[in-house]
Amino acid sequence: MRELLRRAVRTVYGRIPKLPIAVVWGWPDYEDSALALEQALQGTPVRRVVLLMTDRRAAPPEPLGPKTWRVRKDGPLGWLAFLLARYVLFTHRCFLRDFPPSVTSINVWHGMPLKRIEALVEPGAGIRSTWVLATSEMWAPIMESCMGEGSRALVSGLPRNDRLFLDPAPARTALGLAGRDDVDHLIVWLPTFRRSVRGYLTVDGEPTDSPFELDVDPEALDAFLAEHRAYAVVKPHPMSAFSGEWQGGNLLVLDSAALLARGLSLYRLLAASDVLVSDVSSVTVDYLLLDRPIVHAMADLDAYRESRGFTVDRVEDLMMGPVVTTQPELQDALVPLLRGEDPHAAQRRTVRDRCHTHQDAGATARVLAAAGLVP
Repeated sequence: MRELLRRAVRTVYGRIPKLPIAVVWGWPDYEDSALALEQALQGTPVRRVVLLMTDRRAAPPEPLGPKTWRVRKDGPLGWLAFLLARYVLFTHRCFLRDFPPSVTSINVWHGMPLKRIEALVEPGAGIRSTWVLATSEMWAPIMESCMGEGSRALVSGLPRNDRLFLDPAPARTALGLAGRDDVDHLIVWLPTFRRSVRGYLTVDGEPTDSPFELDVDPEALDAFLAEHRAYAVVKPHPMSAFSGEWQGGNLLVLDSAALLARGLSLYRLLAASDVLVSDVSSVTVDYLLLDRPIVHAMADLDAYRESRGFTVDRVEDLMMGPVVTTQPELQDALVPLLRGEDPHAAQRRTVRDRCHTHQDAGATARVLAAAGLVP
């Protein structure tokens, strides 16, 4: 019955005349691919760019273009814009899993999935669109498998990755680092969730009550960072339970809303960083474009493999730096990096060349060209 209803909705949707409108669905609302697309679409023939928002009250981290409207996803204007738009670009599953030929639908997604997603988690799931984006020929068949039968990968790179090449100065200023002569290095730590509390509800690996998803003493870490003239920003995944902000002298833990309140998007923050700490988040694949050190902080790799699972046979072959399982191991791994050494550079560059066909800031332009919106 559900499938019959879905087909009926798709048939009606396909028969509605389409207007030169581009709808952009991002989550969180100001996800960096959504921001990159919103800016680039200003210079295309589309008459209106509609950002479908969860919360219209939140101010954008940077000015939006004159063609842009912000509309609530769950409101009548959001549905109307979606039904009339000739172009739909989305970072997460939106209203439908299948799009008619009258719509150019581009599944931007939110990174190359080291962990299983969509059809690899739930058979029959996935999103069938005109294109699903991939960053390399290695990732193209993986993305097609994740999105299900009929999916076609476009090896363009991800729009959000263009923003890794932004000027780092605004982010450092927003963090209050511009005038600090006791800080030489900026570390960004992005743990993925183990127990999600919003969106797709799941438990993966071994959940903790820590925003670090690792057993960490914040005060001790803060002291370590001060000793080594470093500052760290920890931003838990938006699906995790952490909310709010905790700040020490050299350590800042904050959620998506607090980051946005500082006028920052996540990839503008990453553009200013010197080191990334994460686990098996897709951000580690993106960060390879900067050719800067990466540390994998993950105490539950085997448990994660047994629960959520990975899209590749040996995820270890895609590790871009050391794997640490405790706070002392993490600090030991950071010490040489903060001295300017880079012991895993060759390993990281080998993985980068497998993961990124294009190693530039041109992904957004390639996506819009595939959509027929730019030459």
